[in-house]
Amino acid sequence: MEGIEKVLLKMLPNQEGRNKYFIFSMQNKWEQICGANVAKHSKPVRLERKVLYVNTDSSVWANHLLMMKKQFINNINKALANNPVKDIKFFTGSIEKLLHLKKEDPDLKLKFLPLSETEKISIGQSVGKIKNEELQKKLAHFRKTCLQRKKALLDENDNKVCKCCGTAVSETSDLCRVCQRYEKEQLRSEIVAVLAAEPWLNYSDCQKYVKCDKMLFDSVKNSLKQYYYAKVFNSQATEKEEMTAVMIKTGMHPEKISEQLAQNIIKGLRRK
Repeated sequence: MEGIEKVLLKMLPNQEGRNKYFIFSMQNKWEQICGANVAKHSKPVRLERKVLYVNTDSSVWANHLLMMKKQFINNINKALANNPVKDIKFFTGSIEKLLHLKKEDPDLKLKFLPLSETEKISIGQSVGKIKNEELQKKLAHFRKTCLQRKKALLDENDNKVCKCCGTAVSETSDLCRVCQRYEKEQLRSEIVAVLAAEPWLNYSDCQKYVKCDKMLFDSVKNSLKQYYYAKVFNSQATEKEEMTAVMIKTGMHPEKISEQLAQNIIKGLRRK
């Protein structure tokens, strides 16, 4: 990290500001971190409580990258200072669509009020020791914007904050958007773990282990289905992965699947 970047990171007002800086750096270095092919299908979009949220353009890529999560975490922490990432959550959706939706950012609807003289003085004092005039102006503007946004959110929602992280929220929910997403990803991870152990389960059976809505369950199972079917089709699956594909296809416990049935299904998947 260059000297000026170290100074900027040190002087950022809070963790939210540092997270935004890390995302900016990751996006610039993403191809270097994960390779050109992966970079075409994914993009880091949010960092919260050392959890990195990466948008992928398909559920197949989301599951593929999930298998490489530890490698990505190591690569990211080598490329950036202070080991900013402890976990990665991959979620699906078009990257282009996500960028277009920036026009509907709730911040555009917020009414940013002028800062008080005390707040202006506080910001001036916090950046006053920076000798680089350009850097000083950028950091002061950044701190001003962060403070105005926080005040606007609190004012608009009667000082309502997320019950999980304490961030000002603009939704009717008790959780901010990031915590809502994190909660959903936690649930998704639980479903993946259950289906990895018992791939034949249907929605009703899964409810005994994880309480979730059917839409989320179907999304997870379809993602796993696409992943294992593709592995079999491309003759890249191990024997265990082939059997997992068979169990997903039949919805049957392995003890009820004959060797002949398994072979017929595997042949059928390879012909698709």
